[in-house]
Amino acid sequence: MISTWDHTVTLLSVGDGYDDIGNPIEGVTSKLTIFAKRKPTNRREFYLAGQNGISIDETFVIHPYEYSKQTHLEFEGLYYTIVRTYQISNEELELQCSVKVGDLNGQ
Repeated sequence: MISTWDHTVTLLSVGDGYDDIGNPIEGVTSKLTIFAKRKPTNRREFYLAGQNGISIDETFVIHPYEYSKQTHLEFEGLYYTIVRTYQISNEELELQCSVKVGDLNGQ
């Protein structure tokens, strides 16, 4: 199977802030939309993650120079938490992601 850079993901930096009346909230502080390869999660990693109470729902490959320790990403309208990163080569970085329940404001 040939994987291609034909998907777009939005890397999200999430930080603390305040709403209009001064209540502390968590929200998106920056967004970066980039091209990515969508990669199937292999069976071994899926089950190993499950044994540790983690769900790996999607795996993406991006260029490492585009990644700046973001903790979340958006793909096809869903928000994901970046669970693990793995440097495949100088040109490819793998992001293993878990679906985030609710939005990025904790709702």
